[in-house]
Amino acid sequence: MTRQCIEIVTYKTVDPAEADRQREAARQRVASFSGFGGWLPLTGGKDPADRVDVVLWASPEAAEAAAQAVGTSEDFAGFRAAIAELGTMGHYVAPANGLVLMQPGTGVEIGRFRLRQGVTEETMRAAYDKMIADHLSRQPGWLGQRLIRLQDGSFIDAAFATTQARAQDICNAWAGNAHCDAFLSLVEPVSMEFGAVA
Repeated sequence: MTRQCIEIVTYKTVDPAEADRQREAARQRVASFSGFGGWLPLTGGKDPADRVDVVLWASPEAAEAAAQAVGTSEDFAGFRAAIAELGTMGHYVAPANGLVLMQPGTGVEIGRFRLRQGVTEETMRAAYDKMIADHLSRQPGWLGQRLIRLQDGSFIDAAFATTQARAQDICNAWAGNAHCDAFLSLVEPVSMEFGAVA
């Protein structure tokens, strides 16, 4: 299974205000790149010239291709010029259930369900994890998934994708998949909703 790749870059800026403008312009350009999953821009708490960018990619290959473009393309010349000193850049593996850096437009699917009679939570979670690892995390646009247990004993499956349309496409990809069928055989669906981060 290809795991998501987290890119972490630290640097100092020449002019913090201009650096913010250039970083937002770079983020908008990078958002169109294949495999982009989100960009969390951080600013130093003590020194406003300090920056850390946490960028999520679908794979290490996508991260490396983007780093090459940002480092050499004329489209990012202003962003590079705003950097006084590059600190470190590293690529890291995301958790198995994905990392979600929500942006406006991030798609969300919320499914509520109960366990079928006689099914243990442990059995359901094992099937859920296998479904994510072997099927859902391999779907284009998938960003991550979280399972929430409610006080009444029911569960919410919150799934995140690059857009609402991708969230719906990923949900449609459940049909006929053995891992999804194995999970569905353990639960009683209650409701399902789709939306997007505002």
